[in-house]
Amino acid sequence: MFADFFHPPVNYIYEVFRVAHGIPLFIEDHIDRFFQTAELAAIKTDFYKTQLANYINLVIRINSLEDGNIKIACFHNVNGITDLFIYYTPHAYPTEKEYSFGVNVDLFFGERKNPNAKVMNTEMRHSTDEAKHEQGVYELLLVDNEGFITEGSRSNVFFIKDGLLITPPADTVLEGITRKQILSLCRENGIDFQESKVHHNELTNYNSLFISGTSRRVLPVKRVNNLEFSVTNTLLQRLKQLFDKKVSDYINQKEKAI
Repeated sequence: MFADFFHPPVNYIYEVFRVAHGIPLFIEDHIDRFFQTAELAAIKTDFYKTQLANYINLVIRINSLEDGNIKIACFHNVNGITDLFIYYTPHAYPTEKEYSFGVNVDLFFGERKNPNAKVMNTEMRHSTDEAKHEQGVYELLLVDNEGFITEGSRSNVFFIKDGLLITPPADTVLEGITRKQILSLCRENGIDFQESKVHHNELTNYNSLFISGTSRRVLPVKRVNNLEFSVTNTLLQRLKQLFDKKVSDYINQKEKAI
């Protein structure tokens, strides 16, 4: 059984990516981030990027699953040896209704110790998951000790104000791969954006917001606590369409290369 072998420490490095039509989406970026995190966390790896890519493709072929999420977990075991696990992990994708009408989120006062490294913090994960269940919300937005919103517990967050896209600075968040793709789309399509801090007391100054992530893609938010936001904002809908097309183009390109 998998559980007999998987005994990670409280904090371990990991990466999660989405598989669609048998294609690991934006896998190059995910592998790059995995090795960056390993360096930040001082985890010694005895394999290279090309080897990791081959392991991932092998997992996809063996499981014969066209769609799902795969997780990479890596840590030093009790003997000081590096353990690497690559496996399909349970996922929950937003419904069409949630994409159309948005989701409810709440604020959670807490911050990651090292936001730029994708390190599993099981204590924070448990706390946020418990809070989401108790409050009946889809996601929680983390608020640092100065009152600024940084990111979601499992997502990045974007705000829209008078046609300008705003997202928290890169050095305060885990730079999600979807976040990276969205900012790239902005540059390619002449969409104005800026990285700046947003205080939770100033949310009423914004027209719309959305969260992004491997499973969520571009997901509108309709309510933060008791504040309502537009989910039909023109820029929000344009970014959603642009991202969906980018995913489709990526899949088509990879399928042609096979």
